[in-house]
Amino acid sequence: MKTAFQNASGFHLIEILLTIAMAGIIAALSLPLYSQYMVQARRAEAAGMLARLAVAMEQFHIEHNSYAGATLSDLKFPDVIARNSYHLAIQQTSVGEYQLRAIPLGKQAQDDQRCAALILYSSAQKGVSGPGSVSECW
Repeated sequence: MKTAFQNASGFHLIEILLTIAMAGIIAALSLPLYSQYMVQARRAEAAGMLARLAVAMEQFHIEHNSYAGATLSDLKFPDVIARNSYHLAIQQTSVGEYQLRAIPLGKQAQDDQRCAALILYSSAQKGVSGPGSVSECW
């Protein structure tokens, strides 16, 4: 009896294992970069919302001749923004002055400890409650 060997086609087990290992390495390297990108994107969304809230506060001041009594619901703003990553707050600091805050929640608070809360003052000055710089966080 004559046995003929044919050329095998397809993948060998070692090739499949190497492909899976390379995909795992690529995923392990890219996940932290993606997570950091998402933290920055949510922070940028919160900063934009604070700017819009400041415009709404000025409109409220024009209509009521005061910032006192302004609430998020009066200004038609939600309490929680950026895919449930930030809580908005209005804080009256003195007569004619206020602070707008975007306070991180949940995973955003864990991943963004450097910036923590974003603050926008009535004087249009920006601030942060964490150790990060304003230019880094805004």
